[in-house]
Amino acid sequence: MRLLLINNISESQDTISIPIAYVEVFVMMLGAFVIGYVGATLYERYRHKATQVAVDNDIDLLKKEIQDLKEENEQQNRKLSYRKDRMDQEYEQVNFQKRAFSDDVLSKGTAAITQNVAKIDFDRIGYANTENKDDLQKITGIGPYTETKLNDLGIFTFEQISNFTEEDIIAVTKLIKFFPDRIKNDRWVSKAQQLKFESAQQAKSSPSEDVKKKMTRVN
Repeated sequence: MRLLLINNISESQDTISIPIAYVEVFVMMLGAFVIGYVGATLYERYRHKATQVAVDNDIDLLKKEIQDLKEENEQQNRKLSYRKDRMDQEYEQVNFQKRAFSDDVLSKGTAAITQNVAKIDFDRIGYANTENKDDLQKITGIGPYTETKLNDLGIFTFEQISNFTEEDIIAVTKLIKFFPDRIKNDRWVSKAQQLKFESAQQAKSSPSEDVKKKMTRVN
Protein backbone atom coordinates (compact mmCIF):
# COMPACT_ATOMS: atom_id res chain seq x y z
CA MET A 1 0.00 0.00 0.00
CA ARG A 2 2.77 2.33 0.91
CA LEU A 3 4.64 1.48 -2.30
CA LEU A 4 1.58 2.20 -4.40
CA LEU A 5 1.24 5.65 -2.83
CA ILE A 6 4.84 6.50 -3.60
CA ASN A 7 4.38 5.49 -7.19
CA ASN A 8 1.29 7.64 -7.52
CA ILE A 9 3.15 10.66 -6.14
CA SER A 10 6.05 10.13 -8.56
CA GLU A 11 3.68 9.91 -11.48
CA SER A 12 1.92 13.06 -10.33
CA GLN A 13 5.28 14.98 -10.19
CA ASP A 14 6.23 13.80 -13.66
CA THR A 15 2.87 14.89 -15.01
CA ILE A 16 3.21 18.38 -13.47
CA SER A 17 6.90 19.01 -14.45
CA ILE A 18 6.45 18.55 -18.16
CA PRO A 19 4.13 21.57 -18.79
CA ILE A 20 6.40 23.83 -16.73
CA ALA A 21 9.36 23.00 -18.98
CA TYR A 22 7.31 23.89 -22.01
CA VAL A 23 6.34 27.19 -20.44
CA GLU A 24 9.95 28.00 -19.65
CA VAL A 25 11.00 27.20 -23.18
CA PHE A 26 8.18 29.33 -24.55
CA VAL A 27 9.08 32.23 -22.29
CA MET A 28 12.73 32.02 -23.33
CA MET A 29 11.84 31.92 -27.01
CA LEU A 30 9.43 34.83 -26.58
CA GLY A 31 12.08 36.82 -24.78
CA ALA A 32 14.62 36.11 -27.50
CA PHE A 33 12.10 37.12 -30.15
CA VAL A 34 11.29 40.38 -28.39
CA ILE A 35 14.97 41.19 -27.90
CA GLY A 36 15.73 40.37 -31.52
CA TYR A 37 12.77 42.37 -32.78
CA VAL A 38 13.59 45.41 -30.68
CA GLY A 39 17.28 45.19 -31.59
CA ALA A 40 16.50 44.84 -35.28
CA THR A 41 14.07 47.75 -35.11
CA LEU A 42 16.58 49.99 -33.35
CA TYR A 43 19.33 49.00 -35.77
CA GLU A 44 17.10 49.68 -38.76
CA ARG A 45 16.20 53.08 -37.39
CA TYR A 46 19.85 53.88 -36.76
CA ARG A 47 20.84 52.71 -40.25
CA HIS A 48 17.99 54.72 -41.80
CA LYS A 49 19.00 57.83 -39.85
CA ALA A 50 22.66 57.44 -40.86
CA THR A 51 21.63 56.97 -44.47
CA GLN A 52 19.40 60.05 -44.29
CA VAL A 53 22.25 62.14 -42.84
CA ALA A 54 24.57 60.99 -45.62
CA VAL A 55 21.92 61.82 -48.23
CA ASP A 56 21.37 65.27 -46.67
CA ASN A 57 25.13 65.91 -46.75
CA ASP A 58 25.26 64.88 -50.41
CA ILE A 59 22.33 67.21 -51.17
CA ASP A 60 24.08 70.11 -49.38
CA LEU A 61 27.26 69.47 -51.36
CA LEU A 62 25.31 69.38 -54.61
CA LYS A 63 23.53 72.63 -53.71
CA LYS A 64 26.90 74.28 -52.96
CA GLU A 65 28.36 73.05 -56.24
CA ILE A 66 25.31 74.36 -58.12
CA GLN A 67 25.65 77.75 -56.38
CA ASP A 68 29.38 77.90 -57.21
CA LEU A 69 28.62 77.07 -60.84
CA LYS A 70 25.97 79.80 -60.95
CA GLU A 71 28.39 82.39 -59.52
CA GLU A 72 31.12 81.30 -61.93
CA ASN A 73 28.67 81.53 -64.81
CA GLU A 74 27.60 85.01 -63.71
CA GLN A 75 31.23 86.12 -63.54
CA GLN A 76 31.87 84.77 -67.02
CA ASN A 77 28.76 86.55 -68.29
CA ARG A 78 29.92 89.82 -66.70
CA LYS A 79 33.35 89.45 -68.28
CA LEU A 80 31.80 88.72 -71.67
CA SER A 81 29.43 91.65 -71.26
CA TYR A 82 32.35 93.94 -70.31
CA ARG A 83 34.36 92.78 -73.33
CA LYS A 84 31.35 93.28 -75.56
CA ASP A 85 30.83 96.80 -74.19
CA ARG A 86 34.51 97.61 -74.78
CA MET A 87 34.32 96.28 -78.32
CA ASP A 88 31.13 98.24 -78.93
CA GLN A 89 32.79 101.40 -77.60
CA GLU A 90 35.84 100.88 -79.77
CA TYR A 91 33.61 100.22 -82.77
CA GLU A 92 31.59 103.37 -82.08
CA GLN A 93 34.81 105.35 -81.63
CA VAL A 94 36.12 104.17 -84.97
CA ASN A 95 32.84 105.08 -86.65
CA PHE A 96 32.87 108.44 -84.91
CA GLN A 97 36.38 109.12 -86.12
CA LYS A 98 35.35 108.18 -89.64
CA ARG A 99 32.47 110.62 -89.43
CA ALA A 100 34.55 113.29 -87.69
CA PHE A 101 37.46 113.32 -90.09
CA SER A 102 36.53 113.92 -93.68
CA ASP A 103 38.32 111.99 -96.41
CA ASP A 104 40.14 115.05 -97.66
CA VAL A 105 41.56 115.78 -94.19
CA LEU A 106 42.79 112.19 -93.76
CA SER A 107 44.30 112.00 -97.25
CA LYS A 108 45.90 115.41 -97.73
CA GLY A 109 49.66 115.70 -97.65
CA THR A 110 52.23 118.46 -97.42
CA ALA A 111 51.02 120.28 -100.51
CA ALA A 112 47.51 120.53 -99.13
CA ILE A 113 48.82 121.78 -95.79
CA THR A 114 50.78 124.52 -97.53
CA GLN A 115 47.64 125.53 -99.36
CA ASN A 116 45.64 125.65 -96.11
CA VAL A 117 48.33 127.75 -94.40
CA ALA A 118 47.95 130.31 -97.15
CA LYS A 119 44.28 130.60 -96.21
CA ILE A 120 45.15 131.78 -92.71
CA ASP A 121 45.54 135.54 -92.93
CA PHE A 122 48.36 136.20 -90.48
CA ASP A 123 48.42 139.85 -91.51
CA ARG A 124 44.96 140.07 -89.98
CA ILE A 125 45.22 137.73 -86.97
CA GLY A 126 48.79 138.78 -86.20
CA TYR A 127 52.21 137.16 -86.02
CA ALA A 128 53.79 135.61 -82.95
CA ASN A 129 56.57 133.30 -81.90
CA THR A 130 57.81 131.35 -78.89
CA GLU A 131 59.09 134.52 -77.20
CA ASN A 132 55.64 135.99 -76.71
CA LYS A 133 53.54 132.81 -76.65
CA ASP A 134 50.60 132.34 -74.31
CA ASP A 135 49.50 129.19 -72.48
CA LEU A 136 46.96 128.07 -75.08
CA GLN A 137 46.00 125.08 -72.92
CA LYS A 138 43.90 127.46 -70.82
CA ILE A 139 41.39 127.31 -73.68
CA THR A 140 38.95 124.42 -73.42
CA GLY A 141 39.73 121.68 -75.93
CA ILE A 142 43.41 122.56 -76.35
CA GLY A 143 45.78 120.02 -74.85
CA PRO A 144 49.55 119.62 -75.17
CA TYR A 145 49.29 117.87 -78.54
CA THR A 146 46.88 120.43 -80.01
CA GLU A 147 48.95 123.33 -78.68
CA THR A 148 52.04 121.90 -80.38
CA LYS A 149 50.15 121.59 -83.67
CA LEU A 150 48.97 125.20 -83.39
CA ASN A 151 52.50 126.39 -82.63
CA ASP A 152 53.72 124.53 -85.71
CA LEU A 153 51.25 126.61 -87.73
CA GLY A 154 52.56 129.84 -86.22
CA ILE A 155 49.70 130.35 -83.75
CA PHE A 156 51.03 131.15 -80.27
CA THR A 157 48.82 133.77 -78.62
CA PHE A 158 45.30 134.38 -77.39
CA GLU A 159 45.11 137.44 -79.61
CA GLN A 160 45.68 135.41 -82.76
CA ILE A 161 42.90 132.96 -81.86
CA SER A 162 40.56 135.79 -80.85
CA ASN A 163 40.86 137.14 -84.41
CA PHE A 164 39.83 133.85 -86.05
CA THR A 165 37.19 134.05 -88.75
CA GLU A 166 35.08 131.23 -90.17
CA GLU A 167 37.70 130.59 -92.86
CA ASP A 168 40.50 130.47 -90.28
CA ILE A 169 38.58 127.95 -88.18
CA ILE A 170 37.99 125.69 -91.21
CA ALA A 171 41.65 125.88 -92.24
CA VAL A 172 42.97 125.20 -88.72
CA THR A 173 40.54 122.30 -88.27
CA LYS A 174 41.87 120.63 -91.40
CA LEU A 175 45.50 121.38 -90.59
CA ILE A 176 45.51 119.89 -87.12
CA LYS A 177 43.07 117.13 -88.18
CA PHE A 178 40.62 118.21 -85.50
CA PHE A 179 36.99 117.29 -85.01
CA PRO A 180 34.70 119.37 -87.24
CA ASP A 181 32.94 122.16 -85.32
CA ARG A 182 35.00 121.35 -82.23
CA ILE A 183 36.62 124.79 -82.25
CA LYS A 184 33.18 126.42 -82.40
CA ASN A 185 31.65 124.15 -79.77
CA ASP A 186 34.54 124.75 -77.36
CA ARG A 187 34.27 128.51 -78.06
CA TRP A 188 37.96 129.07 -78.73
CA VAL A 189 37.47 132.60 -80.05
CA SER A 190 35.40 133.94 -77.14
CA LYS A 191 37.60 132.21 -74.59
CA ALA A 192 40.72 133.64 -76.24
CA GLN A 193 39.18 137.13 -76.16
CA GLN A 194 38.45 136.72 -72.45
CA LEU A 195 41.96 135.48 -71.69
CA LYS A 196 43.48 138.29 -73.78
CA PHE A 197 41.46 140.85 -71.79
CA GLU A 198 42.50 139.29 -68.47
CA SER A 199 46.16 139.32 -69.52
CA ALA A 200 45.89 142.99 -70.49
CA GLN A 201 44.27 143.85 -67.14
CA GLN A 202 46.97 141.95 -65.29
CA ALA A 203 49.66 143.76 -67.26
CA LYS A 204 48.13 147.12 -66.32
CA SER A 205 47.93 146.27 -62.63
CA SER A 206 51.56 145.12 -62.44
CA PRO A 207 54.40 147.58 -63.25
CA SER A 208 56.58 146.93 -66.25
CA GLU A 209 60.27 146.12 -66.07
CA ASP A 210 61.24 149.70 -67.00
CA VAL A 211 59.04 151.09 -64.27
CA LYS A 212 60.52 148.64 -61.79
CA LYS A 213 64.04 149.75 -62.72
CA LYS A 214 63.14 153.42 -62.31
CA MET A 215 61.56 152.75 -58.92
CA THR A 216 64.70 150.89 -57.87
CA ARG A 217 66.94 153.81 -58.91
CA VAL A 218 64.82 156.31 -57.01
CA ASN A 219 64.98 154.23 -53.89
